[in-house]
Amino acid sequence: MTTVFQWMFAGVVTVTLLPPFILLGFLQKGLARKGRLFRPLAKIYSKTLYTAFRVRVVQRGFEQIDPQSPYVFMANHTSIADPLAMGIALPQPCHCVFKKELARIPVFGWALLALGQIMVDRENTEQARTALAEAVSGLSGNNSILIFPEGKVSQDGQLLPLKKGGFHLAIQTGLPIVPVRIEGARMVCPPGGSGHFHKGVITVRAFQPLMVSGKTETDIPALMDKVRGCLTPVGPG
Repeated sequence: MTTVFQWMFAGVVTVTLLPPFILLGFLQKGLARKGRLFRPLAKIYSKTLYTAFRVRVVQRGFEQIDPQSPYVFMANHTSIADPLAMGIALPQPCHCVFKKELARIPVFGWALLALGQIMVDRENTEQARTALAEAVSGLSGNNSILIFPEGKVSQDGQLLPLKKGGFHLAIQTGLPIVPVRIEGARMVCPPGGSGHFHKGVITVRAFQPLMVSGKTETDIPALMDKVRGCLTPVGPG
């Protein structure tokens, strides 16, 4: 019954809070403006749900991040709780790379599309690259990119192989990469379960930005190793 209540509450919050932002998003011109609109929505939406679910997000290491500069944030992915935690923690307007299946969810998916989030087809590498390239061409100011480089939720908590798309993007744009390790999300909402959120704490830990200026495609394996070292879970996740 608790799980049913949680999803009913999430549904009420979704249909109440998101439609005005969807309308504003469609009226806004430019990806950067849409991202700046998405930032307060993400924080309000995530905090509302996590307050009700008794989940607390603790931020570590973000003093290393200049809130006025753009980055490519790369986070590990062990639970559906991860994006909500990132929505609370990230200081910049952000454009999250999301799988196309999420766009089919009424209201929620419409908000992602209306507010400049980046939809990719995981089965179509060329489409994914094109979508990323078009997105970054419209960014300005401190608007940043959020990518879960594993591409999907890890079912056992171990870090999955990282995909190269985000690294190509960082090198092409010159944006520094910020590895972000999320810990505790698996305990809050275990993958493969009923989707129930348990009371708990999620720690979002940002690491020192990795500069990519002057680097080329041949440097990607080394960058991937550095990011992998930061994202590898040190506990139960």
